[in-house]
Amino acid sequence: MDPARLFVVGTSHSVASSALRERLHVEREELHGALARLRRRGRVLGEAVPLATCARLELYGVSDQPRRAVRLLGRIMAHRTGLSAAEIEAHSYIHEGPDAVRHLLRVASGLDSVVHGEAQILGQVRDAYELTTSVEAAGPVLHRLFQDALATGKRVRSQTDIGRGAASLATAALALLQREAGPLSERSALVIGAGDTGSLVAGLLRKAGVGRLRIANRTIERARTVADAYGAEHHDLSELPALLAESDIVVGAVEAAGRVVEVGALAPVSPVLVASAPNGHAAGDRSVGRPRYFMDLAHPRNFDPAIGELPGVHLFDLDHVFRRVRAARAARANQVPHAEAIVDEAAAAFLAWLRSRDGVSVLRAVRGQVLELARLEAERHGQGRSETEQEELRRFARSLARALLHPPTVALRGADATSAEGRSLLDSATRLFGVDDAHDHPESQ
Repeated sequence: MDPARLFVVGTSHSVASSALRERLHVEREELHGALARLRRRGRVLGEAVPLATCARLELYGVSDQPRRAVRLLGRIMAHRTGLSAAEIEAHSYIHEGPDAVRHLLRVASGLDSVVHGEAQILGQVRDAYELTTSVEAAGPVLHRLFQDALATGKRVRSQTDIGRGAASLATAALALLQREAGPLSERSALVIGAGDTGSLVAGLLRKAGVGRLRIANRTIERARTVADAYGAEHHDLSELPALLAESDIVVGAVEAAGRVVEVGALAPVSPVLVASAPNGHAAGDRSVGRPRYFMDLAHPRNFDPAIGELPGVHLFDLDHVFRRVRAARAARANQVPHAEAIVDEAAAAFLAWLRSRDGVSVLRAVRGQVLELARLEAERHGQGRSETEQEELRRFARSLARALLHPPTVALRGADATSAEGRSLLDSATRLFGVDDAHDHPESQ
């Protein structure tokens, strides 16, 4: 297969802010539905795997017409988001062929993350691959590419120190909170969301010695599980108004299409109003005008940005965290060349496999053609003969066909589809054996 048929189009923290990535956000079910409709249009998009995280939205695809596929995807996103095609193009990137291969391998290895070596991205790549496998949107090429990417990510982490001591977004967020809020021992914290990020933040807050810790989640059983693990209290999201009033630190980590906390939910308990309440206190608050800290680690964002305009309220989101952790890259910079070398080696191996597919598909077609002709001839000459004689004829025909196929089999297996000599051999084989353009047939992919 021509590697140029493979592409990735996307946006990430490197080219777009959190606010813009939020506008480009698409629910996974909706995205898979749009891709399924696009794939039904024929060969515009033969295979597709979307990868969506808090820092990126990408689509890996295989197409006979990659540029056309990208244009169609751009129109879909423009229609879905209301952004113009020019705006989307200005904050996205396209990689094709070897560049697309290397990009995914770097992503899975943590080399394209805000935090070099972060471990969470490998699980996100695995989840994207497994979800796409369940809806049968990936074909043999992307199956192989994502499997190689997962193996490469593991290899980079085991053979280099790039991930050793690397701050995750959660640890960087906690460091930012500690810098702003000071010691956490007298603070009360609320974590909204009990998924991977929420659980990780809860553990880090407990380790940092936070005073009172509460977990709120849609599913109370999941909130209880995380709370029990870290000595916290568990609550349902319906209790948010009271919980917000009593919390010094609020962390948002819920996967939701809309806002979880609007500014209206905070205004009644903002520090200014607390200070003016009877006796200088409001129910649930322990001090007058105490500053409060909101850390939004969700994508799309959980908190209304207007919350940050309330007096005494400090709001941070992923962009704040990204700016902080970029400085940490320097500490692991000496590990990057080793990790990049592993990526280059894996990319070369994948591309060699990809280019060999032409030879394999031609060989499969040639062998099938010759063995089928041998079978038909054996049946033709066996008419009117006994079953034993017919079986002997079939056995002889298969044996003769395989003997004749041995030299072309050896030659085609060693053919390099990227060289002029290899391409000439493949083209000659298809003509000589009557399997014209076998390497372009969908069934051979």
